[in-house]
Amino acid sequence: KYSSSWIPWLPHDKYLEGFSRVLQIWKFIIRLVIWLYSGTLYIPAVKHADIRKEGGKLPVIVLSHGLGATRFSYSCICLELASHGFLVVAVEHRDKSSATTFYYKSIDRFTNSSPSWLNFKVTRFGSGHFSTRKKTEILRRVEECKKVVDLIEKLNKGEPVKNILSSNFKLSQFKGRLNMTTITMMGHSFGGATALLALESDRRFKFGVILDPWMFPIKEEKDLSSRIKQPLLFVNTETFHITLNYNALKTITDVIPDSCGERAVYTIRQTTHESQTDTPHLVGYWLNWKMKKLPSVVACKINNLLILEFYQKHIGLEHDVDTSFLHAQAHNVVEGVIEWK
Repeated sequence: KYSSSWIPWLPHDKYLEGFSRVLQIWKFIIRLVIWLYSGTLYIPAVKHADIRKEGGKLPVIVLSHGLGATRFSYSCICLELASHGFLVVAVEHRDKSSATTFYYKSIDRFTNSSPSWLNFKVTRFGSGHFSTRKKTEILRRVEECKKVVDLIEKLNKGEPVKNILSSNFKLSQFKGRLNMTTITMMGHSFGGATALLALESDRRFKFGVILDPWMFPIKEEKDLSSRIKQPLLFVNTETFHITLNYNALKTITDVIPDSCGERAVYTIRQTTHESQTDTPHLVGYWLNWKMKKLPSVVACKINNLLILEFYQKHIGLEHDVDTSFLHAQAHNVVEGVIEWK
């Protein structure tokens, strides 16, 4: 019914160049693979649709993407959450850790539709790697997440905000419609580490949903577990947490001071780090080729239901969530983190 108004998954060809830079393969190969597997890609969400008129205030989620990803790389998660009444704000970081992103240097450049593009920066392992991830990237990422909350507060108050993405959507619709008491900080991989630091430094974030966090950028954070007070949900994949990452993550998931909220920790079996992104839906799995994996739709549904179950428990939703599928897949979900060797 609404397919003619769906949003292209790839908003600009520059993003294809960005993915090419991340994967260090030719752009035409990526384009060919996507075309062969998926054809023309759209996100099944209506562009410029008004927010729902009925019901209460919308709970808010801020999503931080992983290394080399983009704001639309997690549409499989964002769409599901939005369909349950959430406002999901997907950040596209400007620390050069996204595949690419853009901004306008001036009003004239905006008027003339002439954006400036920020390309992905390849950072090699070795001397200076940790310093780059910690001082140049993750700290900026955290500040950007805080600015998102500043923006959300303005929208909820009805203060004027310039929308550079579209002039057809009225941001004034958000006035008084956002639930500022249940804001969640969510992140995948590098975004998971970003989310943990953001939760520690800004208490406007009331909950945390951490997806397969890459702990390297925050490995030297002392007593981080006790500094994060909010309830947390960790959803992990089976193959990502090698020993170093596993040990660092366990310091957060297993050491829970009395002053801190609940920390629910799960691992979805037969999944890889890409299972929480759009990638397997587009081109199939490309990590751990020899491993038997869950169908991408099944893995994604389990992941999303674990998140919704967490929200149902902590903030309550305006409707019941059918978790029968999650219960039927209980054999594919284990509590805790699995160390991959």
